[in-house]
Amino acid sequence: MDSDYADTPYDKWAADTGVRPHLLVSADKFPQYRHVPDALSLPGYRQGGDAERAALDLAGRTPPDAVLARMEGDLLRAARLRELLGVPGQDFASALAFRDKVRMKTLVRRSGLEVPEFAPVRVAFDLFGFVREHGYPVVVKPAFGSGSTGTQVLRGPADLDRLLAGGLPEHAEVERFVEGPMYVVDGLVAAGVPVATFVSRYLNDCLSFRDGMYLGSAQLTRDHPLTDRLIGYARRVLDALPTPPCTTFHLEVFHTPDDRLVLCEVGSRTGGALTAPAIRAATGIDLDEQWFRAQAAPESVTEAGVHGVAPGRSAGWVVFYPERGTLAALPTDPPPFVAEERLRGTVGAAYQGGEKSGMYVAGYVLTGSDDQEVERHAQDLARWYAAGVRWTGRHGEGDRATDALN
Repeated sequence: MDSDYADTPYDKWAADTGVRPHLLVSADKFPQYRHVPDALSLPGYRQGGDAERAALDLAGRTPPDAVLARMEGDLLRAARLRELLGVPGQDFASALAFRDKVRMKTLVRRSGLEVPEFAPVRVAFDLFGFVREHGYPVVVKPAFGSGSTGTQVLRGPADLDRLLAGGLPEHAEVERFVEGPMYVVDGLVAAGVPVATFVSRYLNDCLSFRDGMYLGSAQLTRDHPLTDRLIGYARRVLDALPTPPCTTFHLEVFHTPDDRLVLCEVGSRTGGALTAPAIRAATGIDLDEQWFRAQAAPESVTEAGVHGVAPGRSAGWVVFYPERGTLAALPTDPPPFVAEERLRGTVGAAYQGGEKSGMYVAGYVLTGSDDQEVERHAQDLARWYAAGVRWTGRHGEGDRATDALN
C-alpha cells in the first residue's frame, strides 16, 4: 500500500472483526503506519519486486484469507497474487479490463453503450492515422495510466509535434475529445450487487493541476434530474465488464450538450483525492471501510442500500496543487463549511508544479445543501486559500501570495 493512513486505517477497520491485517507499506508512507503491529516497510515498494517477494514470503508463513489492494497501481499485481495463492477476489482478467482503457472501452462498446472513438497507439503512424480520420481535438493517454498522468489534449499540429518530440507514452491510447461536463459515479459492489452509489460532478477538470487551478467535486442529491439516470448508466457499465463480486468503483462519464452519456473510463477502486471523505461527510458511510469489511469480514458489513445523497445534505471536495517554487506558508482557520482539512504540503519544501491529479498540497471537504451551494463554497474557499498560501522563488520572483485561483 502507498496511501495515507487517514485513507486506509486498516487496523481501526479490523478492530472489531477478529481480522489481523498484515500491511505491506511503501517506505514513504510507513511512518504513518509504524504503530500497526504487522506493518512492514518496503523501500522498493513501487518497483524492484520487494513487495511481491514480501507478499509471497508472508503468505508462506501465514496463509491469507483475502488480498486487499486499494490503489490503482496495485490492482493487477494483487489480482495475480490471489490467483497464485488460490484466494478469492478480483482475478487478473477482471483487473485488466478495468485497468486497460482499450480493453475497457472495447467491452463497453460491445454492450451497446457509447464510448468515444478510440484506438491503441503503438507507433506514431497509429496516431497520424487517427487524426487524419477523426480530426482534432483528440486526447492521448497511457492505456494503464491513473491520476491523469501523461494525458494530453491535442488541439492542432503544434500539440502533436510537442507530444512526439517528448515521446509517445508506453501503451498509449488516443480518443476523440468529448465536449460536455464530466460526472462521476462512485460506489460499492458487495456480493455482486451495487449496494451504494453516489453521483457527483467535477469542478474544473482533471487536468487542472497543470494549469494552477484547483480540482473539486460536488455531490448531486437524489432529487437532481441526472442522479437516477447516471446510477442506472453505471450499473450498465458494470454489467458490461467482468466486475468482481466485491469492489468499489469510480466511473467518469461525459454529459454532452445534446444530452448523451459517453464513457470516459471506470476503475475498480475508490475515487481519488477526497472522494471517500466527501461521501462520508454527506451520508455517514465510509465507502472504503465497507469495502474492507465486505472482503475481510463479510458478516460485519453494514447494510448500505444508499443511492445518492439525501436532499439538503450535499458535500464535496477541493484540492490545491503545488506551484513551481518553495512553499512558504499554508492558510489557517478554514471557513465554517469545511468539514475536513488535509494538509500534505511541507512548508519549506521546493516543488516543481502539479505532477498528478492526486498529488496536492492542501485538500478540503466541503458541505452544502446541494451541488450548487457546494460549488459556491468551493469558489469562496479558492479565494480564501489564495489569500493565505505563500510561495517563494517562483520563476525567479520574490515572495508573494499565489495568484487567485479560478
